[in-house]
Amino acid sequence: MLAEAPRGANRMPVRSPARFEAWYARLLLGEAVPAAPALRRAIAIHANNAMVAACDALASNFPVVRAMLGEDAFAGLALRHVMAHPPVDPRLCLYGSRLALTLAQVAELTPWPWLPDMARLEWCMVEALFAADPPARLRRLTLGRSWPLAPATRWLVSEWPVVSLWQAHQPGADWPEDFPRRAELALVTRPHGQVMVTALPADALTLLEALRQRTPLARLGPESLAQLPALAATGALVPAIGDE
Repeated sequence: MLAEAPRGANRMPVRSPARFEAWYARLLLGEAVPAAPALRRAIAIHANNAMVAACDALASNFPVVRAMLGEDAFAGLALRHVMAHPPVDPRLCLYGSRLALTLAQVAELTPWPWLPDMARLEWCMVEALFAADPPARLRRLTLGRSWPLAPATRWLVSEWPVVSLWQAHQPGADWPEDFPRRAELALVTRPHGQVMVTALPADALTLLEALRQRTPLARLGPESLAQLPALAATGALVPAIGDE
């Protein structure tokens, strides 16, 4: 049986699994309070475990943001994020799509304005990791056809040197004396199952957007066509073969 909570609470719904799950979610979020002390203790333990699991997932999905903030500060940020945006998908490996928004809302982090974009970059990596595989069959290319992007391909335009910052935080990387004071176009790909981050020249964005729109090769400009081999080498495009 449920006691009335400040925000209201209903009795346990038993008519459907979906209603039960919604009711149980309200318990975990503190929106419904069990009247029985034993059940209250059990729910408190489960809610704490769920909170810890969600925070651990954020730490796993955003290792560079965590390194930039430090363990204690990131733990506080993760707790704040989980309270504001609890997981809606049981697959916690896919949790954290809105962390960049949470970072942007923390006034104390204003001196580090690149943090939201770093979170966006790491979220692109999460999406790339779990994206579908490219088709096994080689695509035959002609001037009248487009060259599709691989399912895992993502990119981020940042006014900060996010690729340089990300690379500096990788295991064994040398810390540069100074970071470039420029915007960077970050490309995220997954060749051979390994997620990679590559810095592209700014003018490559035109080609990426054209490929996203499935523009036929014949309609690409000479500069874009010249960039295709290097882009394909990153794994950004589906495997293809030219028309003989």
